[in-house]
Amino acid sequence: MELVGSGFTIYKTIDVSGNRLEGNIPESIGLLKELIVLNMSNNAFTGRIPPSLSNLTNLQSLDLSQNGLSGQIPPDLAKLTFLAWMNFSYNHLEGPIPQGTQIQSQNSSSFAENPGLCGVPLQETCGGKEKEATKQEEEQVLSWIAAAIGYVPGVFCGLTIGHILFSYKRDWFMNIFHSST
Repeated sequence: MELVGSGFTIYKTIDVSGNRLEGNIPESIGLLKELIVLNMSNNAFTGRIPPSLSNLTNLQSLDLSQNGLSGQIPPDLAKLTFLAWMNFSYNHLEGPIPQGTQIQSQNSSSFAENPGLCGVPLQETCGGKEKEATKQEEEQVLSWIAAAIGYVPGVFCGLTIGHILFSYKRDWFMNIFHSST
């Protein structure tokens, strides 16, 4: 699907929801500068969300839910200041949700069922798995340090006591070892 011709630039609303359309969303969608509402939900679109959507500076409503879209939400969508409502739910999107006033004000349901997405407004923080692994590594290092701190003084005290006993009570020390053998 390619949008060609100058007649397309004057459209204010495009709703192609529920039409079983498939394939990639065309980059040329970014040429529709006057577009206010774009609803492409409930189709079979795949591939990435085209970054050219950030050219739609008048866009107020964007619905790309219930498709097979993958990859990240383009960071430049955070620059769309008029974008009051958006829905990216039920796709295969991943990575951090772009941080912008319009996006952060959305309900978390707008990003639901995209297990790879993270960041505000979702509860899943980005880098959580990496932070968890780093924390486990730090705990492991600290446990080794604690063991070394406990081991070194123990060996030192044991050797000191052994030296004292052997130096001053040599006969007593030797009797203990002879009686045990």
